[in-house]
Amino acid sequence: MIFDSTMTRDLIKIIADKLAIGLLILFSGYMLNRAIEKYKAAQGLKSEISKQRFAATLQRIERQLSEFYWPMYLRLQKDNTVWRRLLDKGKEEDNPLRRIGSRIEIDFILPNHNELVKIIETKIHLAEPDAALQAALLSYIDHVAVYNAAIAAGFTDLHGSQRELLTPWPRDLFPLIEERTLKLQRDYVILLNAYEQA
Repeated sequence: MIFDSTMTRDLIKIIADKLAIGLLILFSGYMLNRAIEKYKAAQGLKSEISKQRFAATLQRIERQLSEFYWPMYLRLQKDNTVWRRLLDKGKEEDNPLRRIGSRIEIDFILPNHNELVKIIETKIHLAEPDAALQAALLSYIDHVAVYNAAIAAGFTDLHGSQRELLTPWPRDLFPLIEERTLKLQRDYVILLNAYEQA
């Protein structure tokens, strides 16, 4: 009986040890599985955050281009083209080109200027301007305000008194807008291609 009792105890001890080892392995497997699942979840979250940042960057650039830079660039380009025609209007009061130029100024140049100012005032946050662009945009707003006031006051002689009234035209505005528009467009295309390949 002693043998049976010792053997039973040893058997119980072996079973208990095996059960403890089994439980330890089971618990370790469970913990390892949880750690792997957490890691996968963290990686998935990082991947999703990365995708969201990428999409947000793409959307930000798209808005900058569609709501600020392309409208500014195209309107300034129109101004450049039309302004050359306006300067051709001649100095003589009865010159037909002068009358055409005055109509172009009132019907096209001023409304175009006012639209540009509206874009600047409502969408400048999209431009993320540096100091040079901000100074050029503010100079442009100042120029347009004085230009509108001069026309409203009846100063229509571009070659004389009106030019003396006007604040200087910000010569660096168009090159700055053009440079940023083309750079953002290149960045947008690169990001869009990368997004489509991902």
